[in-house]
Amino acid sequence: MAVFPQSPSPDMDVAMLGQEYVSENQIKFHGGSRRQRYLMVLCAVGCLAAIACAIALGVVLGVRKNDSDKSSSQASIPSSWLRMFALSDVHLDILYKANASAFGRPPCGNDSVVPGFGEAATMGRTGCDSPQRLMESALQSMLMVDKDNRADVILITGDKSAHKLYSSSDGTSYHGQLVLRAQAQFTRTVNTFFPRRHCVLTMGNNDVPYHWQVPNSTWYESIWPHWSPLILCKDCPTGRYPVSISETEFNSTFLRGGFYKIDVSDGLTMLVLNSLYWSSFAWVSTVPFRSEIPEIANEQMDWLNSQLARAAADGKKVSIVGHVPPGLDPFRPVATNVSYVRQFWFNNYTQLFLESIGETYRDTVVCTFFAHLHKDDFHVQSYDDSSDAARVNIVMFPSISPVYENNPAYRMMYFNPSGWYLADYTQYWMDLVLANSKNLPMCVYVYV
Repeated sequence: MAVFPQSPSPDMDVAMLGQEYVSENQIKFHGGSRRQRYLMVLCAVGCLAAIACAIALGVVLGVRKNDSDKSSSQASIPSSWLRMFALSDVHLDILYKANASAFGRPPCGNDSVVPGFGEAATMGRTGCDSPQRLMESALQSMLMVDKDNRADVILITGDKSAHKLYSSSDGTSYHGQLVLRAQAQFTRTVNTFFPRRHCVLTMGNNDVPYHWQVPNSTWYESIWPHWSPLILCKDCPTGRYPVSISETEFNSTFLRGGFYKIDVSDGLTMLVLNSLYWSSFAWVSTVPFRSEIPEIANEQMDWLNSQLARAAADGKKVSIVGHVPPGLDPFRPVATNVSYVRQFWFNNYTQLFLESIGETYRDTVVCTFFAHLHKDDFHVQSYDDSSDAARVNIVMFPSISPVYENNPAYRMMYFNPSGWYLADYTQYWMDLVLANSKNLPMCVYVYV
């Protein structure tokens, strides 16, 4: 993903740079009396302290202003609008250690303390996936936002397990057991904070036994006991907008390929895709390759079109949800230092998807949501630039995991029942530095 400039190491030519500066400006670094050098140090410390105080004051005032803006903006949201949390790319690392480095395998799960990292990062650390405490902080923050219990659905768009959780530091395979443990711990935690609340879960490229590998039916059967209680939620109360899902229909498609349909209201259907089947990354990574993968890929595309046709005939609106999006991987050339850009999906599936969503059923599909990139982003996808009708707007979700140098974030989305389109959303985020040093909650409002 994104690669950020590295800070100069202590071994770099800092001394040489200083000598060049001295020679050009005729200033002696080592001159002056001991008292003068002492006063210079005190001055420098004082300046740093003043800067730190100014930054802290700005943060406090900014949070207070955001809280005020948040109250006024939420007050303007009509009570009749459907509310849905969007939580993505948590990447729960069940091996996380607060004093560990961000290097090696398991990521941030070794015992070594990195010089200069300072105190233990119990809330998480940039360059690492999410510890349990970070996930709980996010869910606690969501409870604070949803203090009136108005959120109708929680949308969780994939990658519940940490990166590279499938192997140990010596390369020994765990055969997906750690990934399965992370899935179980993730769903238990969500259910603890939001019991009897309907959730919509999608399959991510780290929700499988091995990174990017398309799972077989045995894996779907393994995660079904953990996912299905949140999705089916048989004891969920009937809310303002009753959620409807056929258990028989869910089992037939989910156990086959990890995709399914759920009605989040009487007028809005969510079609939950497993886009790994359309991904060239996944096909290449699945060894040995299995003949049923292209079969299920085609079945999912046929299923998508049949569901869209049914919704159009019934006058219902549809939201498309997945994890790995169509289009180009914008970060791969930077992260891997290559000169070309790869597509996430095969050309044929990208074209079929965009033509179906952007042309054939453009009046039926009102929202398209994907994640995977860990960025708060918005994409406009088009297979044919000459046709405006073929363009699809895709809303991308930010991540909870700070592994790619980002701060954790989630959002609350609002859907207008008059057309069931995404009318607005509010974004929340956590400053990891403040969270670790001051134990601050994650509930910091960003924007609407």
